[in-house]
Amino acid sequence: MPEKNIENSAMTEENVVLKVTELLETLDHVKRYNALAKSLRRFALIVLGSVVIFLAVGASLGFANLMAPFDKPLFFMESILLLIIPITGIIVGVLFIRKRVNSIKTGQWKTEISQGFPGALKILLEIDWDETFDEISSGRLSYAIYGLLKACAYWIITTFTIGLLGSLVAFVALHKEGEFGGPLLSLIALFIVYLILRKDLSRRYNEIRALDKLLWELRWFSLELRRAEF
Repeated sequence: MPEKNIENSAMTEENVVLKVTELLETLDHVKRYNALAKSLRRFALIVLGSVVIFLAVGASLGFANLMAPFDKPLFFMESILLLIIPITGIIVGVLFIRKRVNSIKTGQWKTEISQGFPGALKILLEIDWDETFDEISSGRLSYAIYGLLKACAYWIITTFTIGLLGSLVAFVALHKEGEFGGPLLSLIALFIVYLILRKDLSRRYNEIRALDKLLWELRWFSLELRRAEF
């Protein structure tokens, strides 16, 4: 979402049309962010459900291996295939979010704004500023939470993947059995997730900052609008 600068310039008719257009474009983005709020619970259920199933099946395999030891290579292969479950959960969850977000209709104001200043003024007079401020705040929060949930899901899967691959390497190369894990594993997984999602996290951070700035600018704009004479 590009940053919108509402400058302290004179409230000319052309300036009003420009600023209203910028505002409405940004509010379209906010509508999409708010769609996340209604979908976050289901997204979390899908992702966490897949992780729980993965852990339950993995624990069952581990218990079965203790009771009647499997062929170790086969056990590792089955464990690697198990990773398909949480990976599928993340993919389904992300696709679900995208579908909900993309279903939001935007740009419905373009016909009215094309009328110039009269259309822009009509839109401004119909805006509930307090509600708009609340929508921007909730949209910003939903966008941040979604990013954190997705990063946590990536971290969980990466942690188990590295642990499993480490145990496999130890078994094949060193002929040693045992769990490959600990705090260091979690930190390595966290660093890998950061590298994978670095651009996504940076984009989210910049967009959240832009929304923060927009809130302050809109407060000035709404006050200036009340004082303006056209």
